[in-house]
Amino acid sequence: MKQIETLIGYTFKDKAILKQALTHASYGYEKGVPHNERLEFLGDAILGAVIAEYLFTHHPDVDEGVLSKQKSAIVSEETLAKKANQLNLGKALLLGKGEMRSGGHLKPSILSDAFEAIIAAVERDSGFEAARKFVNRLFQPELQQELLVLKNDQDFKSLLQERTQKMGLGFPIYKMDKVLGPEHDRSFCFKIQIAGIDGPFGEGSSKKRAQQECARKALDDPNFWSKIKQLAQSNE
Repeated sequence: MKQIETLIGYTFKDKAILKQALTHASYGYEKGVPHNERLEFLGDAILGAVIAEYLFTHHPDVDEGVLSKQKSAIVSEETLAKKANQLNLGKALLLGKGEMRSGGHLKPSILSDAFEAIIAAVERDSGFEAARKFVNRLFQPELQQELLVLKNDQDFKSLLQERTQKMGLGFPIYKMDKVLGPEHDRSFCFKIQIAGIDGPFGEGSSKKRAQQECARKALDDPNFWSKIKQLAQSNE
């Protein structure tokens, strides 16, 4: 328990609520102890409310449709399971015998539910404001992005391609540089090249995300476009 508290950056006054958050229903039914399904329900609602409020406040010019997609990307099972893996929640889960045999500690659905249960446990232990701070801190990498490229209306690859074609530079080239992390928590790193000039690197949990991140960074990199402009002028 202490290791989990260290990893999540929160110390529980009531250790029993933390144990319940880490108890899967399969274990609860076997042992006749409280499990985390009710906490997961509450945590899901808290997470959604906190993320929605943050996006609404920090993106005043973004319409409801895009905000909904941003929120969906952040609170998706994929994202929550990745957060749970980063906190090693899988090793701390209490699972029934069947789930143990089937590798339940690696299942995204179980991990994401446990993560939401942890959020609810923080709220039960110290109140909503503590849960808000907990969520905002753990989701800073996602919340600080101007736009989530996977489920956003903006397609940065298309925007970049339109720009390069108008400049007569052909198509951007995306080259995979490396793959990081274990199989259940992969991160892909791509490099972009335009007209033979190397651009910024982009990293993401899928090849598509990494390429979109490359394109987004390239569009926003004045130094990169300065090099391309110099090349174009030298070829005139």
